[in-house]
Amino acid sequence: MTIKNIFNTEPQIYPDDRMKILLYAQEKFFRGGFHKTSMDEIARELQISKGTLYKYFPSKLDIVSDAVKMLITGVKGQVEGLISAEGNAVEKFMQVIKLLTATITKFSDKWLSDLRHHAPHIWMKVDETRKVLLYENISKIIQQGQKEDLIKKYPPELIITMFIGAIRNVVNPDFLISTRLSYDEAVRHTFSILLGGTLTKKGLEILNKIEKRS
Repeated sequence: MTIKNIFNTEPQIYPDDRMKILLYAQEKFFRGGFHKTSMDEIARELQISKGTLYKYFPSKLDIVSDAVKMLITGVKGQVEGLISAEGNAVEKFMQVIKLLTATITKFSDKWLSDLRHHAPHIWMKVDETRKVLLYENISKIIQQGQKEDLIKKYPPELIITMFIGAIRNVVNPDFLISTRLSYDEAVRHTFSILLGGTLTKKGLEILNKIEKRS
């Protein structure tokens, strides 16, 4: 199973108006939600005709879906770049955590609430895509870390499942809306707990040095 099977996240070339709409959606929807925004309002704020808007997007949920796809494509490329770069497994883990945190903090409670209540099918696709993206890349970090004696020799499948399960349960609309933790705290504490039980003594020493530098 690959990312492509769930969400077609291969880079796409967008016409100027289409890209303009998607960038607007990422800025407005991620920050303030989408449910109360009408197609008329979108066309008016972008200073484009409704005909142009409907030419590219038959409905508002189509805009939401494609804005999310565009974000996922960008995150996917950045994660893969981090994984293939030089550095040990602990450094890569921390870089991925930093990227995920930066991405998550773009989302407001209103955005997450709107997804949960008004576009659950899109959230399900996001969640499944996230699962595959994490599985493919965290597995590479774990394999590298075990070769470097930085990650304990637990079965890789078990470690991966624990990480993905924790992330999917902590970074989801229900938990984030109900908890008093910020997105940053939720992600940081989750990874800290998991890494504490996964890294070897050598790996923890590297982690401590990285944390002191940040």
